[in-house]
Amino acid sequence: MDFAIALLLFTFTLVVYFSYTNNFQKQEKGELSILLTDAKAMSSSLALPGYPLDWDNTTVLRIGIADEQKVNATKIKQFKQYDYKTSKRRFATPYDYVVFFVNEKGEVLNINSVCAIGYPFVNVSYSIKAAYYYQDPADSFLKEFMNETLNADIYFKSQTDDIYGLYGLASNLSKYQLVVMEHPLMSGGDYNSYKDKIENYSSTGGLIMISGEMTTSQGTNLVGADFYKKSGQSESDRNSTVNNTDQYLALTIGENIVFRQAYNVENTSNAIGFKQIATFNADQKNAISKWKYGNGTLYFFSDFDVSFFNGDFIGIVEDTVSGFIEGTCSQINVTGIPQKKLVKTERYLIYNSKLAKMVIYLWE
Repeated sequence: MDFAIALLLFTFTLVVYFSYTNNFQKQEKGELSILLTDAKAMSSSLALPGYPLDWDNTTVLRIGIADEQKVNATKIKQFKQYDYKTSKRRFATPYDYVVFFVNEKGEVLNINSVCAIGYPFVNVSYSIKAAYYYQDPADSFLKEFMNETLNADIYFKSQTDDIYGLYGLASNLSKYQLVVMEHPLMSGGDYNSYKDKIENYSSTGGLIMISGEMTTSQGTNLVGADFYKKSGQSESDRNSTVNNTDQYLALTIGENIVFRQAYNVENTSNAIGFKQIATFNADQKNAISKWKYGNGTLYFFSDFDVSFFNGDFIGIVEDTVSGFIEGTCSQINVTGIPQKKLVKTERYLIYNSKLAKMVIYLWE
């Protein structure tokens, strides 16, 4: 009798267990199916232009980042800047997501300074070797960004030009794809010592961004331009207006910028494709410019610090640096994110005339 009762209890337990397991598996498959449906719908939406076709973050009704299967870098930047919680409502999903693009080698692409879009706690960085040089702590507005975002080597003007100063930077230029020099103020001796090295770096394809006073001498010629400090430094002398657009610099024609300090560059015969982006109102001298020297590209800013601008000027400069370098980013890692269920979708689009795979992770 006892054996029969025990057998019945055991059988009942097995029935309950397998029934629960079967129901749980069905429920889990159903939830994964919902996740995958949302991910596919999101992928389909992004592969279109969006609505309206020329949407921005104030007018967008449907987010899309591709025109005729070609990635639109401007819309990528707008998508990146769009509020994350609001974007989930636009995609009609309650789940967290991250979107990024990879090339044929599986490398994560940097598109218009964007490595990944979506969940704010996905850590990404740029795969580039960069250097940052400054000579005055009061003029080091990009130092933190260069150090933390690009993991740049930092050089500082010291009393002796050792490996951590201008001498060290000049000695290591060939290592870098990007060099940012903030208010370098090179002495005549420094200029004579390093001019050829800097120009060789640029002419062979190096990317350079300069702000402020290049040298202690007026009219010094370097990398295809002459560098000057404006004689007047009143507000009217520092006031400038944007008069040209640029692929990476998110400024609007007609915007007003009052720099803290007024410096300018003038085009010489060695500068290629010299572009005025902003000019000083008082004398039309170049406050922000871009040009090529050999195979390299350069930006010049009168200053990274401004006393008047309708927006975050430093943030715009940082975005310009990120877009300027293009190239690739670190691998996207979602394994450290708390998640119960995760799905992944992939879709091929065209970027810069090459196949690029759009990857979406969606999770609960």
